[in-house]
Amino acid sequence: MVKRFFWVAIATVFFLFHLSVGSVNAVELTEATRTIPYDGTGKTATLTEQEFANGQRLFVQECTQCHLQGKTKTNNNVSLGLSDLAKAEPPRDTLAAIVDYLTNPTSYDGEDDYKELHPNVSRPDIYPELKNWTKQDLTDVAGYTLIAPRLDERWGGTIYF
Repeated sequence: MVKRFFWVAIATVFFLFHLSVGSVNAVELTEATRTIPYDGTGKTATLTEQEFANGQRLFVQECTQCHLQGKTKTNNNVSLGLSDLAKAEPPRDTLAAIVDYLTNPTSYDGEDDYKELHPNVSRPDIYPELKNWTKQDLTDVAGYTLIAPRLDERWGGTIYF
């Protein structure tokens, strides 16, 4: 009887603790965190939490095959980190620039057309996984790509093989 009472008391304390702590939530995104550069002129855009969630879902679903945690598996020298995006030619560290890249991808130096090498919405015959993406989906993924480094300090780090 004492043993049973002891286990009931332990279980009660355990459940009361969980009730008082509350549920675990994902990272709370403030408006400042969701505000990103729109273009190079100083304009900004603020994603809604739903747009961020959609961008995250699509990124995880389609982009993490090569860009897990913002790294680039096919070229360890170029990541989706903000400093690498800013050094691209043209710079890809704004919402409009990443949407443009997902439509018309080019090499890091801007010299070569990568429409046949990098997934994009311009070539659904080669990349059917993106054929149903809308302009809003492109914006959401671009926004997620710019917000993610603010949420994870390891975003865009180095890959060691």
